[in-house]
Amino acid sequence: SDYAFVFLSSILHEFVHELFAGMKVLGCYQFRVTRNSNLFVDEGEVKNLRAKIQGELPQRHFGDAVRLEVANSCSEAMTQFLLGQF
Repeated sequence: SDYAFVFLSSILHEFVHELFAGMKVLGCYQFRVTRNSNLFVDEGEVKNLRAKIQGELPQRHFGDAVRLEVANSCSEAMTQFLLGQF
């Protein structure tokens, strides 16, 4: 059978005006923030590593942002705004 794939970002770009109804959308840019997870597990002391990690994840808070990646089309002003937010 045939498959067709569409990036979620493409759908968001197409309907961004509907997502923010009543607002004037001036731009739409993809970005990704990488955070430090601060998840420390001593593999030598843990018999079931998967269970240990699953137990740690719910209590983990967002770590510090360590990298920001932005689309090539993203303006310098928007990049600086995002840097300030993260």
